[in-house]
Amino acid sequence: MHKITTKRQVTLPQAVCQAINLQPGDYVEVFARDGVAHIVKINTENLAGKFSHLLKGQAFPSDEDLSTAIKSRAATKFLANDCN
Repeated sequence: MHKITTKRQVTLPQAVCQAINLQPGDYVEVFARDGVAHIVKINTENLAGKFSHLLKGQAFPSDEDLSTAIKSRAATKFLANDCN
């Protein structure tokens, strides 16, 4: 059993990290569905192909722009009240 800190943080067990090949610095998406919290590793290498149709002829964002966008999305999800 794991306890959530006052900052809503929890340490992931090593077995879980190994099961999904999660390394320090990796990005994850966290969401709740049907009363269950899910942690999904985000594969940033595949983002270009998945979202290329949204660019409409524009250049793909730099790694730094992607990193900023991912961190912003994670912060938005964290602050959202989707833990119900």
